[in-house]
Amino acid sequence: MDATTLGTTGLELDCFIVPWDTDSFGFAVAEITRLTLDADGPEVDGLMATFDAWCADRSVQLVSCRLDHARLRESMTLEAHGFRFVEVVYEPRFDRLAGVAVPSHAIDVAEATNDDLPAIEAIAYGAFTTGRFLLDHRLPPDLSKRRYANWVRSAFESSQQTVLKSELDGALVGFFIVEDRPDAHVYWHLTAVAPGWQGQGIGLSLWQTMLRRHAADGAASVGTTISGHNLAAINLYARLGFSFPSAQMTFHRYMETAA
Repeated sequence: MDATTLGTTGLELDCFIVPWDTDSFGFAVAEITRLTLDADGPEVDGLMATFDAWCADRSVQLVSCRLDHARLRESMTLEAHGFRFVEVVYEPRFDRLAGVAVPSHAIDVAEATNDDLPAIEAIAYGAFTTGRFLLDHRLPPDLSKRRYANWVRSAFESSQQTVLKSELDGALVGFFIVEDRPDAHVYWHLTAVAPGWQGQGIGLSLWQTMLRRHAADGAASVGTTISGHNLAAINLYARLGFSFPSAQMTFHRYMETAA
């Protein structure tokens, strides 16, 4: 990973080339993972100019950055240097695993195998409509769809993430990509109900099934990240009793039209 820290104390920017997005999109994609600005003026402009040079050296076409919702100095600086706001994301968390209701649909959850990969990739390609790359109209929609499908494939190859398939009466209705983290915490990287099963109450039963499964495995909490544009997901997580402890603003800078 080409990770770099630019600037000095109080004016710092951490960035790297995102290999999975670069592979999916066919052009260099970078991410700012930390931006700290304790001052205004020429020093900030100098830091951003240094970052511009870093991007130019690597032929970067797209940069993303997420900031805490209260970091207004930093967000205004990004906007002054060509970044555009895309979305707010929330990080819902659930800590009451012992009290999850019994689902109304009997959904079976099991670890996916390589034979399941094509079908799960197809769900990932078609299920998402509110992802930040789809929301950015400057990017061809197919890029984001391929990114989600590639995400599934990379999760199959990951030693830290597990792909779980969800079936109802033998039919594949969705999937989860999960990771066990320290302190008995489970993180959901990617979750989806298959397009043909959406709007039928499957989501509530599937999420309840997953929470009960994690509880049986000894988990103490579950967390994930969702787009503020995904109102159906926000309502689902609120109905389940998740808390929403934090929010982040997402910004993109798109330098030229991707081929």
